[in-house]
Formats: sequence, structure tokens, C-alpha cells
Amino acid sequence: MEFGIFPLICSGLIMQLSAALRLIKVNFKLQHDRELFQSLTKMFALLQYFVLTNIFIVSGYYGENLTIVQIGLLNVQLVGAGLVAILLSEIIDKGFGFASGNMTIETVVIATNLVSDTLGIAQIKVDEEGNTEARGSLINLFQGLRSSNKTFLGGIISSFNRDYLPNLNTTFVVLAIGAAICYLQCLRVELPIRSTKARGLNNVYPIRLLHTGALPVVFGYVLLTIIHLIAFVLIQCIARNDPSSIICKIFGHYESVNNLLYAPTFPLSLLTPPRSFANGLLSQPLTFVVFSAFMLFNAIWFASKWQAISGSSARDLAVQFKEQGITLVGHREQSVARELGKVVPVASTTGAAILTVASVGGEFLGLKGKAAAMVIGVTSAFSLLEIISVDYQQSGGQSALAQVLGAPGRF
Repeated sequence: MEFGIFPLICSGLIMQLSAALRLIKVNFKLQHDRELFQSLTKMFALLQYFVLTNIFIVSGYYGENLTIVQIGLLNVQLVGAGLVAILLSEIIDKGFGFASGNMTIETVVIATNLVSDTLGIAQIKVDEEGNTEARGSLINLFQGLRSSNKTFLGGIISSFNRDYLPNLNTTFVVLAIGAAICYLQCLRVELPIRSTKARGLNNVYPIRLLHTGALPVVFGYVLLTIIHLIAFVLIQCIARNDPSSIICKIFGHYESVNNLLYAPTFPLSLLTPPRSFANGLLSQPLTFVVFSAFMLFNAIWFASKWQAISGSSARDLAVQFKEQGITLVGHREQSVARELGKVVPVASTTGAAILTVASVGGEFLGLKGKAAAMVIGVTSAFSLLEIISVDYQQSGGQSALAQVLGAPGRF
């Protein structure tokens, strides 16, 4: 899984936006159109796996002067792994799981990476002398305290400061961000509602701050990845990262830092988070402004569009209220959409902005995408928990969770 589930997520977002912006004509009320749309989304994801594989082959990532057989085997391995991921997502989407397949896989991957970064026991070679360190930051601390190659104090300092593997500083910051997102997930505005069919039936309807979840953050990173992929093709595959090339003079070039390609030159550096906060503040001050503005603008724009695409806009909620025979207390049915319009768009864009600020702040602190992963993982986990809870409360022993666990009763 060299490319993870990026093509799956990218394909889903692009196709949904294309349908919403009427770039492609789809009538979701027709089963035939829905099936064609789902098939096209999966074929587009498979095409992305194929394109990404061959981009990396041409760039020399897997070595130079590969034979036709080697290129074919690489395509079979990587595109085949992508096909397995697509089919696994399809299985979950068809009812053999909870929520969407992409969200479930994404949540599991993020949770696995968090555990690996904290408690991973895999020993990784860190220098030419053959010394190894544990991948997990907490395990590395325990090993450092009893290591013969380091002093007691040196082992503690190394576990907090190493930049080639996860360290305790990043672990604590990531966990703090996760706790903050858990708190934000509980913030909501409760609108009083009443039944239009029976007197005395009053309740509240919650509008959460994170109305659109972490999808605006996902969209921002998908767009950022696409831009960097296009730049990578131009710089590495076509110009061969030659600083004297006209392409590199326009878009910048890469330098190797800790065996990773890094884009330190203008203008591509403006969309590349600095390696550290201090380094960025001193040498790339403009990056803070441009990168933050880029991510915030895309997240807010996507949040404003997605509420209409997903059927959670003020007008859609007003239609649901009318169908269910409820209305806002103190307001006529005709004014429900207008009143909801004062709350829903604000919640969508504000929540998207807050989550984006948390993700961007993590990038500037050197978390290398871990902050965004925690934001996405926590919000996705809450969504899964909500779906499972509602299913269990409504179906009891007949729910999917009860059938898997064989547990009667209720939550």
C-alpha cells in the first residue's frame, strides 16, 4: 500500500464536487445513475493508482534503468494493492460494516499509525554503525534509559528531540490536539423545536460546531497533494531536478533532507510547511502566511459547498423538519429555513476554520501531517461511534454490532 487510500479519498471528493457543481450530469434519484456514478468513482481511483505508480517509476524512486518485467511487476503489485483497497471499501459500503468504507479504513489506519508511533517496538537502523532505535517514542524512552550507547540524561533528551523518528514532543502535542478535538466535538447549539401535529411535544435540535466534520481539512490536503504531485512530475520526471533547468527556475527544485526530498526554493516552498517552527520563522516567514491562507480558504470554501452537497444545508434541514412534522419554537414553518440559515452556515465554516488552524499549527510545529491525521481520526471515530450507537439503540439485538459480538440488550 505505497499510496495508502489517497486515491480512494481523492476520487470520492472530486466526483462528488463534480456532480454538485454540475461538471458531470448525475440524477441520484435514479438507481442506474447512482450505480454508474459509483462505478466511475472506483474506476477513477484505480486509474489514480496506475498513474501514481508510473510517476514514481519514471522519477527513479524504485531505481534507474528498470526492465520491462520489473516495471510490469511493480504495476501489478501497487495497482493490485489499490484494487484490494477499493474492493475492501466496497464491501464495507455494501453493509458489511459501519458508515462508508473510506471513512472506516481511514480511521483504522490513523489509529494504527498513532499506536505505532507511540508504542511501536520495531527496531530501525539509525546510523551507519548499525545502532537501532524503537519506532515508538515511549518505547524508545524506556530503551534509552538502559542503553549502553547513551547516558541516562542523553537517553531522555534523545527521546524528546530526535527528528528522524517519532519523539515524545510530537506524541504529547498530537494527543493534546486529539483531546481538544474531542472537546470541540461536544460543542453545539441546541435549537428548541416542537411538533406541528401534537401539542406539548417539545425537544431540541442540536447544530454541532463541527457540522461538516473533518472533510474540509481532508479536501485541503487532497488539493495540496495534487499540486505537489504536478510539481513533482515537472521537476523530478521532466527536469530531473536540475537547478539550471527552466522548469526548476520557475517552480523550484528539491533537496535531500534526512533521505527525503524537500522543496526549499520559491515558489513551491510557499506550499510546503517548514521543517521546524524556528527555521520557518527565520528563513520562510512568507510560508506561514501563504500556507495558512491557502488551507483556510479551501477549507471554508469546501465547507460552504459541502453542506449543500451532503443534504445538511439550512434548506435541506427545513425540508426534513416539514416532512417530520416539526418546527422551531416561536417561528412559523415558512421561516424555518431562514432561521436555520443563521446558524448552519456559520457552524460549518467556523468548525472548518478551527480544525484547519489546528492542522496547520501542527504542521508549523513539525508534526509532518500527524496533527491533521489526529483531527481526521477523532472526528471520523466520533461519526462511527454515533452511527453504531444509533443502530444499536434502534435495532437492539438485531443490530450489526450485536450480531458480531453476540451481545443482547442495549447501549
